[in-house]
Amino acid sequence: MLMRCPTCGTEGQRAWIRRRCGLEPAEQGRKLHDWRTPAMGAAQQQQRVVARRAMEAAIERHTGLTTFWGDFGSGKTLAMQIVVNELRELRTMDGYYAPFAAVLNHLRLLYNQRTGSSEFWQRLLDVPVLAVDEVTRFRADSEWQQEQLFVLVDTRYRRRHSHLTLFATNDDPRQALPPGEALGYLYSRMREGELIHLEGDVRQAVGGRQ
Repeated sequence: MLMRCPTCGTEGQRAWIRRRCGLEPAEQGRKLHDWRTPAMGAAQQQQRVVARRAMEAAIERHTGLTTFWGDFGSGKTLAMQIVVNELRELRTMDGYYAPFAAVLNHLRLLYNQRTGSSEFWQRLLDVPVLAVDEVTRFRADSEWQQEQLFVLVDTRYRRRHSHLTLFATNDDPRQALPPGEALGYLYSRMREGELIHLEGDVRQAVGGRQ
Protein backbone atom coordinates (compact mmCIF):
# COMPACT_ATOMS: atom_id res chain seq x y z
CA MET A 1 0.00 0.00 0.00
CA LEU A 2 1.44 3.36 -1.02
CA MET A 3 0.39 6.77 0.18
CA ARG A 4 1.24 9.42 -2.43
CA CYS A 5 1.68 13.15 -2.25
CA PRO A 6 -0.78 14.43 -4.89
CA THR A 7 1.51 17.22 -6.14
CA CYS A 8 4.94 15.51 -6.05
CA GLY A 9 7.05 13.44 -8.38
CA THR A 10 9.12 10.55 -7.06
CA GLU A 11 11.75 12.69 -5.33
CA GLY A 12 9.18 15.07 -3.94
CA GLN A 13 7.17 12.10 -2.78
CA ARG A 14 10.17 10.72 -0.88
CA ALA A 15 10.71 14.10 0.79
CA TRP A 16 7.02 14.25 1.74
CA ILE A 17 7.18 10.77 3.28
CA ARG A 18 10.44 11.64 5.05
CA ARG A 19 8.81 14.58 6.82
CA ARG A 20 6.03 12.31 8.06
CA CYS A 21 8.06 9.32 9.27
CA GLY A 22 8.47 10.30 12.95
CA LEU A 23 12.26 9.86 12.84
CA GLU A 24 14.85 12.47 13.68
CA PRO A 25 17.12 13.52 10.77
CA ALA A 26 20.05 11.47 12.12
CA GLU A 27 17.78 8.42 12.40
CA GLN A 28 16.51 8.67 8.84
CA GLY A 29 19.82 7.45 7.42
CA ARG A 30 19.87 4.13 9.29
CA LYS A 31 19.85 1.26 6.79
CA LEU A 32 20.63 -2.44 6.68
CA HIS A 33 24.35 -1.76 6.34
CA ASP A 34 24.22 -0.30 9.89
CA TRP A 35 23.11 -3.67 11.31
CA ARG A 36 26.51 -5.00 12.29
CA THR A 37 27.47 -7.99 14.41
CA PRO A 38 29.93 -6.83 17.11
CA ALA A 39 32.39 -8.99 19.00
CA MET A 40 29.86 -10.82 21.17
CA GLY A 41 29.27 -14.40 22.14
CA ALA A 42 28.30 -16.86 19.42
CA ALA A 43 24.68 -17.09 20.63
CA GLN A 44 24.22 -13.31 20.61
CA GLN A 45 25.84 -12.97 17.19
CA GLN A 46 23.44 -15.60 15.88
CA GLN A 47 20.53 -13.63 17.32
CA ARG A 48 21.60 -10.63 15.27
CA VAL A 49 21.85 -12.77 12.16
CA VAL A 50 18.32 -14.06 12.75
CA ALA A 51 17.11 -10.51 13.39
CA ARG A 52 18.63 -9.29 10.12
CA ARG A 53 16.88 -12.06 8.22
CA ALA A 54 13.59 -11.08 9.87
CA MET A 55 14.16 -7.44 8.91
CA GLU A 56 14.95 -8.37 5.32
CA ALA A 57 11.82 -10.56 5.16
CA ALA A 58 9.66 -7.75 6.57
CA ILE A 59 11.08 -5.34 4.00
CA GLU A 60 10.44 -7.82 1.19
CA ARG A 61 6.84 -8.65 2.08
CA HIS A 62 6.00 -5.28 3.81
CA THR A 63 3.11 -6.91 5.67
CA GLY A 64 2.64 -8.84 8.89
CA LEU A 65 3.47 -8.40 12.56
CA THR A 66 6.99 -8.60 14.01
CA THR A 67 8.07 -7.95 17.61
CA PHE A 68 11.68 -7.34 18.68
CA TRP A 69 12.20 -7.98 22.39
CA GLY A 70 15.13 -8.13 24.76
CA ASP A 71 17.68 -6.13 26.72
CA PHE A 72 18.24 -2.39 26.76
CA GLY A 73 20.64 -1.41 24.00
CA SER A 74 20.35 -4.69 22.12
CA GLY A 75 19.23 -3.09 18.87
CA LYS A 76 15.44 -3.29 18.95
CA THR A 77 14.90 0.37 18.11
CA LEU A 78 17.55 0.33 15.41
CA ALA A 79 15.95 -2.72 13.81
CA MET A 80 12.56 -1.02 13.52
CA GLN A 81 14.03 2.23 12.25
CA ILE A 82 15.99 0.38 9.58
CA VAL A 83 12.85 -1.34 8.29
CA VAL A 84 10.94 1.96 8.17
CA ASN A 85 13.80 3.66 6.33
CA GLU A 86 14.40 0.85 3.85
CA LEU A 87 10.73 0.70 2.89
CA ARG A 88 10.54 4.48 2.68
CA GLU A 89 13.52 4.64 0.30
CA LEU A 90 13.24 1.37 -1.66
CA ARG A 91 9.48 1.19 -2.10
CA THR A 92 8.47 4.79 -1.37
CA MET A 93 6.14 3.43 1.29
CA ASP A 94 4.70 5.68 3.94
CA GLY A 95 5.90 4.56 7.38
CA TYR A 96 5.89 5.95 10.90
CA TYR A 97 8.07 5.33 13.97
CA ALA A 98 6.41 6.15 17.31
CA PRO A 99 7.81 5.79 20.83
CA PHE A 100 4.88 4.55 22.87
CA ALA A 101 5.32 7.39 25.35
CA ALA A 102 4.37 9.79 22.55
CA VAL A 103 1.32 7.69 21.71
CA LEU A 104 0.21 7.64 25.34
CA ASN A 105 0.74 11.41 25.70
CA HIS A 106 -1.43 11.95 22.65
CA LEU A 107 -4.16 9.74 24.10
CA ARG A 108 -4.07 11.80 27.31
CA LEU A 109 -4.47 14.95 25.22
CA LEU A 110 -7.45 13.51 23.36
CA TYR A 111 -9.02 12.39 26.63
CA ASN A 112 -8.57 15.78 28.28
CA GLN A 113 -9.99 17.55 25.24
CA ARG A 114 -12.89 15.11 25.07
CA THR A 115 -11.91 14.38 21.47
CA GLY A 116 -12.46 10.89 20.14
CA SER A 117 -9.84 10.97 17.42
CA SER A 118 -7.30 13.09 15.54
CA GLU A 119 -5.27 13.08 12.35
CA PHE A 120 -2.29 11.65 14.26
CA TRP A 121 -4.32 8.84 15.81
CA GLN A 122 -5.90 7.97 12.47
CA ARG A 123 -2.42 7.86 10.97
CA LEU A 124 -1.34 5.25 13.52
CA LEU A 125 -4.30 3.11 12.50
CA ASP A 126 -3.91 3.52 8.74
CA VAL A 127 -0.23 4.03 7.90
CA PRO A 128 1.11 1.13 5.77
CA VAL A 129 4.19 0.66 8.00
CA LEU A 130 3.99 1.35 11.75
CA ALA A 131 6.78 0.83 14.30
CA VAL A 132 5.85 1.28 17.97
CA ASP A 133 8.71 1.32 20.49
CA GLU A 134 8.43 0.17 24.14
CA VAL A 135 4.84 -0.80 23.49
CA THR A 136 4.32 -2.75 26.72
CA ARG A 137 5.11 0.31 28.87
CA PHE A 138 1.43 1.06 29.08
CA ARG A 139 0.08 2.85 32.13
CA ALA A 140 -3.48 3.89 31.44
CA ASP A 141 -5.03 6.84 33.25
CA SER A 142 -8.52 5.85 32.19
CA GLU A 143 -10.56 2.99 30.85
CA TRP A 144 -10.92 4.97 27.63
CA GLN A 145 -7.15 4.88 27.09
CA GLN A 146 -7.14 1.12 27.56
CA GLU A 147 -9.89 0.85 24.97
CA GLN A 148 -7.87 2.93 22.51
CA LEU A 149 -4.82 0.68 22.90
CA PHE A 150 -7.11 -2.27 22.19
CA VAL A 151 -8.40 -0.48 19.08
CA LEU A 152 -4.86 0.21 17.85
CA VAL A 153 -3.64 -3.36 18.36
CA ASP A 154 -6.83 -4.89 16.98
CA THR A 155 -6.83 -2.67 13.89
CA ARG A 156 -3.18 -3.34 13.07
CA TYR A 157 -3.66 -7.06 13.68
CA ARG A 158 -6.69 -7.30 11.40
CA ARG A 159 -4.77 -5.47 8.67
CA ARG A 160 -1.66 -7.63 8.99
CA HIS A 161 -2.13 -9.08 5.48
CA SER A 162 -1.95 -5.62 3.90
CA HIS A 163 0.01 -3.56 6.50
CA LEU A 164 3.27 -4.04 8.38
CA THR A 165 3.38 -3.48 12.15
CA LEU A 166 6.57 -3.63 14.20
CA PHE A 167 6.70 -3.64 17.99
CA ALA A 168 9.66 -3.41 20.39
CA THR A 169 9.65 -4.22 24.09
CA ASN A 170 12.00 -5.10 26.93
CA ASP A 171 9.47 -7.64 28.19
CA ASP A 172 9.24 -11.27 27.13
CA PRO A 173 5.96 -11.71 25.22
CA ARG A 174 6.19 -15.47 25.75
CA GLN A 175 5.56 -15.16 29.49
CA ALA A 176 2.18 -15.35 31.17
CA LEU A 177 -0.32 -12.80 29.95
CA PRO A 178 -0.22 -9.62 32.04
CA PRO A 179 -3.28 -8.49 33.99
CA GLY A 180 -5.58 -6.10 32.18
CA GLU A 181 -7.48 -6.75 28.98
CA ALA A 182 -5.53 -4.30 26.79
CA LEU A 183 -2.03 -5.61 27.53
CA GLY A 184 -3.21 -9.20 27.61
CA TYR A 185 -4.66 -8.78 24.13
CA LEU A 186 -1.42 -7.12 22.96
CA TYR A 187 0.68 -10.04 24.18
CA SER A 188 -1.62 -12.59 22.55
CA ARG A 189 -1.39 -10.80 19.21
CA MET A 190 2.40 -10.50 19.48
CA ARG A 191 2.58 -14.28 19.85
CA GLU A 192 0.66 -14.74 16.61
CA GLY A 193 3.33 -12.76 14.77
CA GLU A 194 7.09 -13.20 14.60
CA LEU A 195 9.07 -12.85 17.86
CA ILE A 196 12.73 -11.83 17.55
CA HIS A 197 14.84 -12.05 20.72
CA LEU A 198 17.95 -9.86 21.15
CA GLU A 199 20.36 -9.89 24.09
CA GLY A 200 23.34 -7.81 25.16
CA ASP A 201 24.13 -4.10 25.02
CA VAL A 202 25.77 -3.46 21.64
CA ARG A 203 25.61 0.35 21.65
CA GLN A 204 29.34 0.96 22.05
CA ALA A 205 30.30 -1.74 19.58
CA VAL A 206 28.17 -0.28 16.80
CA GLY A 207 28.69 3.38 17.54
CA GLY A 208 25.93 4.02 20.05
CA ARG A 209 23.23 3.80 17.41
CA GLN A 210 20.80 1.49 19.15
